[in-house]
Amino acid sequence: MYTRWSPELTSLLDAKSGTQSVRIKDLEYHVLPCEHQAALLSIAPNLDDIIETGNRQKYSKKSTASLFSVNGETFFAKHVRFHQKAFGLRFRYFIQPSRSYWTAVVAKKIDEAGIGTPKVYAVGERRTLQLISDSYIITEALKDAHTATEVVRRQPNSFDLLQRAGKLLRSLHDAGITHGDIKLANFYVQGDSMGFWDLDSALVFDSHTPAKWIIRDLGRLLSSFIITIDAMPETKPEFMNAPKIAQVLAQSYGIDVNKFLPSYYSYWLKKSKLQHDFG
Repeated sequence: MYTRWSPELTSLLDAKSGTQSVRIKDLEYHVLPCEHQAALLSIAPNLDDIIETGNRQKYSKKSTASLFSVNGETFFAKHVRFHQKAFGLRFRYFIQPSRSYWTAVVAKKIDEAGIGTPKVYAVGERRTLQLISDSYIITEALKDAHTATEVVRRQPNSFDLLQRAGKLLRSLHDAGITHGDIKLANFYVQGDSMGFWDLDSALVFDSHTPAKWIIRDLGRLLSSFIITIDAMPETKPEFMNAPKIAQVLAQSYGIDVNKFLPSYYSYWLKKSKLQHDFG
């Protein structure tokens, strides 16, 4: 199990690796080696205000995701408010690294595997009596990137995106990583490139990815694709056949469709109200 003291994290945040860190009251803030290091260090005293007043992409009582600019450069930031979450969840992070720190570790491993993901520039957190209260992450803002969901909606009656997603998911699993929250919205498409974002639920394994996580990711991806095209009025009947779609995904991933289709029927299908042909 990875902890706050695991070498993969401590070495990443160590000054010897080029990371620069500041502590302001209860805020610990680290900027990884990058050309924007000085600019991102300068915003530490106003970190909350900068994120909360930025161009909000998502907002809830528990988190804010926004775009903001420093010295003419745009960045993506996410602030998770753990003090709004249950005590049990906060206590778990007494040992485990907060989501922003963990994302930095996973992003490094994904990059080393040659798989696309936004570069992590800075991470931070606040703790009270070692209990996490706030977590921050700043990454590159991918220009002209779209979620795979958006791309599918612009490409009705096509399996192209699903095939690309299946191949990319196989690359992730071959690297010993599972995303943890696989769905079309967590794949990004940027021109001819495709990658993963929103990594804070990812798991990293010492060797190969266990079969149960492979099956889970494939089931979630299949469900996400079917739910998306199910809601599209342009979808033709021949593209509303779950076994056919599952076979396309299985071929692109490189697996026998029967390895994951039964679990899809028994679990994921019960969570969805669909109009598809399942015969």
